[in-house]
Amino acid sequence: MTPIGKVVIAKVAKDLTAVCLRADDPQAAIQLVLQLIPKCMAEIAGEGSNVEPGPLRVALTSVIGFECLERRPGRDALTGDRTDGQQDTDDTRWDRLTCTENHGHHDHHRDASGRSWRREAAST
Repeated sequence: MTPIGKVVIAKVAKDLTAVCLRADDPQAAIQLVLQLIPKCMAEIAGEGSNVEPGPLRVALTSVIGFECLERRPGRDALTGDRTDGQQDTDDTRWDRLTCTENHGHHDHHRDASGRSWRREAAST
């Protein structure tokens, strides 16, 4: 991670934390933010542009590269921890790996170990 990337992420995290703490339900707000950050970062970094990229885009791209980074269903988007609260076992610890496919693929994901999964349908 570049030094500018660290500064940008620290500032954004501080601002988002302040907003979450002022919300009516801070825990729910924090969980929502934790789910949205990776998706927003990937979206920003993946946008095409005909102009020279600005420092923020360069920083975000250096952080996430061009990989999808989505995690398997039932995993925390940022940490990869199980969302059911259980600890990983030797059999499940590899499930925390993120998708290494380039942005723009569809429902099929593949991690660095070559294991595939499909994206869960969003609940309505």
